[in-house]
Amino acid sequence: MIREEIIKELVLEGLDDWVPVDRVLDLVRETLPASNDAFKKEVGAVIEELLSQEIMTVGDIGETGFEPWATTGADRTTEVLRKLEAAQWLPQGGACWLANTPEGDRLATASS
Repeated sequence: MIREEIIKELVLEGLDDWVPVDRVLDLVRETLPASNDAFKKEVGAVIEELLSQEIMTVGDIGETGFEPWATTGADRTTEVLRKLEAAQWLPQGGACWLANTPEGDRLATASS
């Protein structure tokens, strides 16, 4: 699965609900072995594109529902990757979540 298809799949899923970062790993894993350094690099590239293009935002699930992180720019991608590394790339819903932005919703509806 190429990056564009992965992003399209994520925003389509994001129309209905928040998306665990695990889903990014699953979709990239369909293309690259999880033990490969290229796998981690591609996960980072997908997350960076989602966030820098403001297609999705990253946050946690809290008392009020989806709570976006206060960090901005490349710090968000760095923090996601740090959390994935801490979870040994098996976050099981515990690292972070992604939510569509209005641009992500527009992209999803245009591609469906």
